[in-house]
Amino acid sequence: MKKLGVVCKIVLILVFLTSLTPTFGQHVDAWSGMPMGKLHVRGNQLVNSSGKPIVLSGWHQPSGAYWTYQNSNYYLNLNGNNRHAAILAYLKDITNTFTDTRPKYGSNHGWYMNQVRLFIDRQDMGDVAAGSYNFSGLQAATQNVIIPYINYAKTKGIYVTLGLDFTLANDQATTQSNLDKFNQIWGYLASQPAIKSADNVMFELINEPIKSYANGHWGGYAGENDFVDHWNDLRRFQNSIISTIRSKGADNVIWAAGLGYDQFYSPAAKHPLIDPLNNYGYAVHWYPGYGAHDDKDKLQSQWNSNIKAAAQAYPINITEFTWFKTQPGDSEYWNLFNGSNDGFGKNTKSIFTAAGNVSMTAHMNGFLLEAGARSSFADPTAGLKWDGDTRRQAMARFLFDWYYERARTYPRVLLQNSESAEENGPATAPTDVLTDTYTTVPTDAQSE
Repeated sequence: MKKLGVVCKIVLILVFLTSLTPTFGQHVDAWSGMPMGKLHVRGNQLVNSSGKPIVLSGWHQPSGAYWTYQNSNYYLNLNGNNRHAAILAYLKDITNTFTDTRPKYGSNHGWYMNQVRLFIDRQDMGDVAAGSYNFSGLQAATQNVIIPYINYAKTKGIYVTLGLDFTLANDQATTQSNLDKFNQIWGYLASQPAIKSADNVMFELINEPIKSYANGHWGGYAGENDFVDHWNDLRRFQNSIISTIRSKGADNVIWAAGLGYDQFYSPAAKHPLIDPLNNYGYAVHWYPGYGAHDDKDKLQSQWNSNIKAAAQAYPINITEFTWFKTQPGDSEYWNLFNGSNDGFGKNTKSIFTAAGNVSMTAHMNGFLLEAGARSSFADPTAGLKWDGDTRRQAMARFLFDWYYERARTYPRVLLQNSESAEENGPATAPTDVLTDTYTTVPTDAQSE
């Protein structure tokens, strides 16, 4: 009887462990339908409602037709030629793909994503730089696409980092006119019951502000003598937006911008933002074409000089990154992405893993999946982009495996979207002890 009791205990333990471990060859839909724990910032970590640090892995997804079904009529035909309905159907479809953990692409596992960076597209809200800003278009897209998608994403275990896809005239971000638009938009979004304080929604304030105004000129690149002054002008700008969001009662996690093309963050710890909830981190962009390409030492130096100080005080969300080797005939713009798996990919993996608090969204669906009948940009049913093309050394297969590794390394991320906290706990973010004195807010007429 004693031996039988031991055997029974072993069997029960194995059954319990099996229930927690993905079984290859079986459908392990780790995230679909699971309760979405509310996230918040504690020190330099993004944590769940139990205070356990987590990292998120996902993709960047603009909401326009070009970035979804593009030239295919598949979703339009299914939805009575209604553009918003077709886009929503596409978003659901690709989300199904990126949260399906069943083995695919000849591997023994599937996709393990739990974040999407969802941008309201210029097709609906117009563009500031082009003078076509359209607030009513943004409202329509929010009601017809964004809110229904947020509700669907929650059933799939997807956290939505909501952002805005427009450019700023002459790369000049911090004008009063721009601030008025951002406050109008974020005031509206933060007031929507389906978005305000939603468990699975976070806000990315600005995409690539590039330049701010200080000391009579526009600037904002690391190495400038008055770089900190430019940082403080962007800080003033973002503080206003944060105040607008919090005034609506929204407690969503906020991802703030850096200067340049979301590249430069060295003053972040000494010159923090003002958030009454201290519930923010920084959104960072990370590309080979920022100068390092496949050079490990240069890439590490960029992290150390531009981002490390922020990462030691706040969680980081890399909301854009792409790499593949460019080939003759490629667009010159693609030099921004020119890096290999063996170089940029492995070096990036090493840096992010060592930091321990880096979430990420790959830019974008069209560099992860091939085109097909459902989409001429990225078909949810198609294979991995440039898979097996040794000339390209493209990121899709690399990320497919890396995201799986991240899920297995942090098993509670896989099952509960959380990971064990470090023994000593995360660092404490600084409080704002600086005097809020800034230069006069520039008008759109001011220039370099």
